[in-house]
Amino acid sequence: MVEEYSDQELDEILDKVHKWGVAFSNSKYYQQLTEEQQWESEGVIMFFAEYMYSYPGLPPEAWNAVGLDECCLDILPGKVSAGQSFFKATAPVLSAFFTFLAERRLLRRAAALAKKVARIDKQIVRAASDPRRWGMAKSLVMAAMDAGVDVTDEEEMAAFTASLNLQRALGLPAQTNIEPAPKIGRNDPCPCGSGKKYKHCCGRRDR
Repeated sequence: MVEEYSDQELDEILDKVHKWGVAFSNSKYYQQLTEEQQWESEGVIMFFAEYMYSYPGLPPEAWNAVGLDECCLDILPGKVSAGQSFFKATAPVLSAFFTFLAERRLLRRAAALAKKVARIDKQIVRAASDPRRWGMAKSLVMAAMDAGVDVTDEEEMAAFTASLNLQRALGLPAQTNIEPAPKIGRNDPCPCGSGKKYKHCCGRRDR
Protein backbone atom coordinates (compact mmCIF):
# COMPACT_ATOMS: atom_id res chain seq x y z
CA MET A 1 0.00 0.00 0.00
CA VAL A 2 1.16 3.51 -0.71
CA GLU A 3 1.76 5.22 2.64
CA GLU A 4 1.83 8.71 1.25
CA TYR A 5 0.14 9.94 -1.86
CA SER A 6 -1.06 13.27 -3.14
CA ASP A 7 -4.75 14.01 -2.72
CA GLN A 8 -4.37 16.61 -5.44
CA GLU A 9 -2.85 14.08 -7.82
CA LEU A 10 -5.62 11.59 -7.01
CA ASP A 11 -8.25 14.25 -7.75
CA GLU A 12 -6.56 14.96 -11.07
CA ILE A 13 -6.46 11.25 -11.91
CA LEU A 14 -10.13 10.76 -11.08
CA ASP A 15 -11.06 13.83 -13.11
CA LYS A 16 -9.13 12.49 -16.12
CA VAL A 17 -10.59 9.00 -15.80
CA HIS A 18 -14.09 10.42 -15.36
CA LYS A 19 -13.70 12.30 -18.66
CA TRP A 20 -12.51 9.11 -20.31
CA GLY A 21 -15.51 7.35 -18.83
CA VAL A 22 -17.94 9.90 -20.26
CA ALA A 23 -16.43 9.47 -23.71
CA PHE A 24 -16.48 5.69 -23.26
CA SER A 25 -20.21 5.79 -22.40
CA ASN A 26 -20.85 7.26 -25.85
CA SER A 27 -18.83 4.61 -27.65
CA LYS A 28 -19.73 1.37 -29.41
CA TYR A 29 -17.81 -0.56 -26.74
CA TYR A 30 -20.15 0.69 -24.02
CA GLN A 31 -23.19 -0.16 -26.13
CA GLN A 32 -21.96 -3.75 -26.43
CA LEU A 33 -22.17 -4.19 -22.65
CA THR A 34 -25.28 -5.63 -21.06
CA GLU A 35 -27.65 -3.30 -19.22
CA GLU A 36 -26.36 -4.64 -15.89
CA GLN A 37 -22.76 -4.02 -16.92
CA GLN A 38 -23.59 -0.49 -18.09
CA TRP A 39 -25.28 0.14 -14.76
CA GLU A 40 -22.12 -0.87 -12.88
CA SER A 41 -19.61 0.65 -15.31
CA GLU A 42 -19.03 4.05 -13.70
CA GLY A 43 -18.42 2.52 -10.27
CA VAL A 44 -16.12 -0.17 -11.65
CA ILE A 45 -13.98 2.31 -13.59
CA MET A 46 -13.72 4.92 -10.85
CA PHE A 47 -13.00 2.42 -8.05
CA PHE A 48 -10.34 0.82 -10.23
CA ALA A 49 -8.66 4.16 -10.95
CA GLU A 50 -8.78 5.26 -7.30
CA TYR A 51 -7.50 2.02 -5.83
CA MET A 52 -4.80 1.54 -8.46
CA TYR A 53 -3.35 4.83 -7.27
CA SER A 54 -4.07 4.54 -3.54
CA TYR A 55 -2.59 1.04 -3.12
CA PRO A 56 -0.13 -0.07 -5.84
CA GLY A 57 0.60 3.64 -6.34
CA LEU A 58 -0.06 3.57 -10.09
CA PRO A 59 -1.47 6.53 -12.01
CA PRO A 60 -3.07 5.64 -15.37
CA GLU A 61 0.11 6.08 -17.38
CA ALA A 62 1.77 3.44 -15.18
CA TRP A 63 -1.07 0.88 -15.13
CA ASN A 64 0.30 -2.59 -15.80
CA ALA A 65 -0.65 -6.27 -15.58
CA VAL A 66 0.86 -6.78 -12.12
CA GLY A 67 -1.03 -3.82 -10.66
CA LEU A 68 -4.21 -4.91 -12.41
CA ASP A 69 -3.97 -8.38 -10.85
CA GLU A 70 -3.42 -6.93 -7.40
CA CYS A 71 -6.26 -4.45 -7.74
CA CYS A 72 -8.85 -6.79 -9.26
CA LEU A 73 -8.05 -9.96 -7.32
CA ASP A 74 -7.11 -8.55 -3.92
CA ILE A 75 -7.88 -4.89 -3.33
CA LEU A 76 -11.32 -4.50 -4.91
CA PRO A 77 -12.71 -7.81 -3.58
CA GLY A 78 -11.35 -7.02 -0.13
CA LYS A 79 -12.48 -3.43 0.16
CA VAL A 80 -15.45 -2.65 -2.09
CA SER A 81 -18.75 -3.44 -0.37
CA ALA A 82 -20.82 -4.26 -3.42
CA GLY A 83 -23.05 -7.05 -4.63
CA GLN A 84 -22.03 -9.78 -7.03
CA SER A 85 -23.33 -7.80 -10.01
CA PHE A 86 -20.49 -5.30 -9.47
CA PHE A 87 -17.80 -7.98 -9.55
CA LYS A 88 -19.42 -9.91 -12.41
CA ALA A 89 -19.30 -6.65 -14.39
CA THR A 90 -15.71 -5.76 -13.44
CA ALA A 91 -13.83 -7.69 -16.14
CA PRO A 92 -16.27 -7.02 -19.02
CA VAL A 93 -16.45 -3.31 -18.19
CA LEU A 94 -12.70 -2.83 -17.77
CA SER A 95 -11.94 -4.88 -20.88
CA ALA A 96 -14.32 -2.74 -22.95
CA PHE A 97 -12.97 0.45 -21.35
CA PHE A 98 -9.34 -0.47 -22.05
CA THR A 99 -10.19 -1.43 -25.63
CA PHE A 100 -11.80 1.99 -26.06
CA LEU A 101 -8.71 3.71 -24.63
CA ALA A 102 -6.47 1.71 -26.94
CA GLU A 103 -8.50 2.65 -30.01
CA ARG A 104 -8.36 6.34 -29.05
CA ARG A 105 -4.66 6.02 -28.17
CA LEU A 106 -5.33 7.52 -24.76
CA LEU A 107 -3.42 4.96 -22.71
CA ARG A 108 -0.27 3.00 -23.36
CA ARG A 109 -0.61 -0.77 -22.84
CA ALA A 110 -4.42 -0.46 -22.85
CA ALA A 111 -4.88 -3.27 -25.41
CA ALA A 112 -2.77 -5.65 -23.31
CA LEU A 113 -4.70 -4.69 -20.18
CA ALA A 114 -7.99 -5.42 -21.95
CA LYS A 115 -6.87 -8.96 -22.75
CA LYS A 116 -5.40 -9.49 -19.27
CA VAL A 117 -8.52 -8.48 -17.35
CA ALA A 118 -10.74 -10.61 -19.61
CA ARG A 119 -8.67 -13.67 -18.67
CA ILE A 120 -9.22 -13.21 -14.92
CA ASP A 121 -12.98 -12.62 -15.10
CA LYS A 122 -13.99 -15.73 -13.12
CA GLN A 123 -11.14 -15.27 -10.64
CA ILE A 124 -12.45 -11.80 -9.77
CA VAL A 125 -15.93 -13.13 -9.04
CA ARG A 126 -14.54 -15.99 -6.93
CA ALA A 127 -12.31 -13.64 -4.94
CA ALA A 128 -15.18 -11.28 -4.19
CA SER A 129 -17.34 -14.20 -3.01
CA ASP A 130 -14.78 -15.35 -0.42
CA PRO A 131 -15.33 -13.66 2.99
CA ARG A 132 -11.80 -14.66 3.99
CA ARG A 133 -10.53 -12.04 1.55
CA TRP A 134 -12.67 -9.23 2.97
CA GLY A 135 -11.22 -6.47 5.11
CA MET A 136 -12.83 -5.60 8.46
CA ALA A 137 -14.77 -2.65 7.07
CA LYS A 138 -16.21 -4.65 4.19
CA SER A 139 -17.09 -7.56 6.46
CA LEU A 140 -19.08 -5.20 8.69
CA VAL A 141 -20.90 -3.55 5.78
CA MET A 142 -21.71 -6.85 4.10
CA ALA A 143 -23.09 -8.24 7.37
CA ALA A 144 -25.23 -5.13 7.76
CA MET A 145 -26.51 -5.43 4.19
CA ASP A 146 -27.39 -9.09 4.77
CA ALA A 147 -29.32 -8.03 7.87
CA GLY A 148 -31.33 -5.49 5.89
CA VAL A 149 -29.64 -2.46 7.42
CA ASP A 150 -29.55 0.74 5.37
CA VAL A 151 -25.78 1.15 5.27
CA THR A 152 -26.13 4.80 4.21
CA ASP A 153 -28.00 5.57 7.46
CA GLU A 154 -25.43 6.44 10.15
CA GLU A 155 -27.84 5.78 13.03
CA GLU A 156 -28.83 2.34 11.70
CA MET A 157 -25.19 1.41 11.15
CA ALA A 158 -24.22 2.62 14.62
CA ALA A 159 -27.02 0.56 16.17
CA PHE A 160 -26.07 -2.50 14.15
CA THR A 161 -22.38 -2.17 15.05
CA ALA A 162 -23.17 -1.72 18.75
CA SER A 163 -25.46 -4.78 18.68
CA LEU A 164 -22.85 -6.85 16.88
CA ASN A 165 -20.09 -5.84 19.30
CA LEU A 166 -22.28 -6.69 22.30
CA GLN A 167 -23.15 -10.10 20.87
CA ARG A 168 -19.49 -10.84 20.23
CA ALA A 169 -18.52 -9.69 23.73
CA LEU A 170 -21.11 -12.07 25.19
CA GLY A 171 -20.02 -14.89 22.90
CA LEU A 172 -23.42 -15.04 21.21
CA PRO A 173 -24.11 -15.82 17.53
CA ALA A 174 -24.25 -12.62 15.49
CA GLN A 175 -27.85 -11.47 15.07
CA THR A 176 -29.75 -8.25 14.66
CA ASN A 177 -33.27 -7.21 15.53
CA ILE A 178 -33.36 -4.55 12.86
CA GLU A 179 -36.15 -5.22 10.39
CA PRO A 180 -34.93 -5.72 6.81
CA ALA A 181 -35.67 -2.81 4.50
CA PRO A 182 -37.98 -3.66 1.60
CA LYS A 183 -36.10 -4.42 -1.61
CA ILE A 184 -36.62 -2.04 -4.51
CA GLY A 185 -36.30 -3.36 -8.04
CA ARG A 186 -34.10 -1.41 -10.45
CA ASN A 187 -37.06 -0.88 -12.78
CA ASP A 188 -39.55 -0.02 -10.01
CA PRO A 189 -40.76 3.58 -9.59
CA CYS A 190 -38.37 5.50 -7.34
CA PRO A 191 -39.82 5.82 -3.80
CA CYS A 192 -38.78 9.48 -3.69
CA GLY A 193 -41.74 10.30 -5.90
CA SER A 194 -39.78 11.68 -8.86
CA GLY A 195 -41.70 9.53 -11.32
CA LYS A 196 -38.45 8.07 -12.66
CA LYS A 197 -37.34 4.46 -12.46
CA TYR A 198 -35.29 3.71 -9.34
CA LYS A 199 -32.18 2.90 -11.42
CA HIS A 200 -32.28 6.33 -13.06
CA CYS A 201 -32.89 8.26 -9.82
CA CYS A 202 -31.92 7.48 -6.22
CA GLY A 203 -30.65 4.05 -7.28
CA ARG A 204 -27.69 5.72 -8.98
CA ARG A 205 -26.47 6.67 -5.51
CA ASP A 206 -27.31 3.30 -3.97
CA ARG A 207 -23.98 1.58 -4.51
